[in-house]
Formats: sequence, C-alpha cells, structure tokens
Amino acid sequence: MQRKIIIILFLTLSFKGFSNELDTLDYWHVYINDKIIAKFNSVSKDLNIKINKSEIKKIDTISIRYGKDTRCLNCKYILFVRDERKRKLRITESDKYWGKLSFGLSDLIEFGQKNKSKRYDFYYWERNSDGKSGRMQLILQMTLE
Repeated sequence: MQRKIIIILFLTLSFKGFSNELDTLDYWHVYINDKIIAKFNSVSKDLNIKINKSEIKKIDTISIRYGKDTRCLNCKYILFVRDERKRKLRITESDKYWGKLSFGLSDLIEFGQKNKSKRYDFYYWERNSDGKSGRMQLILQMTLE
C-alpha cells in the first residue's frame, strides 16, 4: 500500500512539473523609432522604462514587437496604452506576427500634459479569427520624466 502511494505521488509530481505556466516563453522588445531600448520576457520582474520627454522629437514613436514559441495562427495582435488612472489612451493592432505595434510619443506627452499623467501602462493580447481574445497582459510601464 505504501509503495502505491509513493508511485502515485511520484507520478502526480512528474505531471505537475510538465504543466507549469511557464512552459512557453513569451518575449517582447521595445523600440524608440528603430532603436531597441529594452528586452523583456515572461519571467521579467521589472517592466519599467523611463524616458526623458525633453529628448523626444515630434516624429518619435515607441514600438513593441511581441513573440512566443507557440504562435497564434490567424490572429490579431493588439496593444493598448492607458495611464495610471486607467484611462484608455491609444490602441493599435496588427495581423502580422512579430510586427511592430507603434504609437507616437508626442501623442502620449500631449495626453500626459492635459491630464497630468506620469505613467503609461502597455497591455498586449491576441484575438483569434473566431473573435475570442486571449489573456490581456501588462508588458510595459513607461514613465516620462
């Protein structure tokens, strides 16, 4: 009897190890214009970046490329930004896997000045061809200094 319990316990632990949430590794890169400024993945703890707004030009953009080892087929890749008070600011989407999802930085600055926003949270998710959306994930917190 004791041997059966040990075998069941061993099998349970073995299967539990394979069902870990981090079986797939998501990763994303952040760009200002075409220059990469940060790289993150699904185990990154600090998702913060700081940008000096006095160095931003009117034509500058922030872009994010998101990828993972289990690609979503026929999906829309969606990125949206809201401020620290949860006000939605911008949303963009793409049909292209690993495509750049971009926003104008000057738009964020103007919004921040009007609404006294200091931090912007970037969220990513995927929507399949049936219209079902995946889990929305916080992937970046940007502060303009």
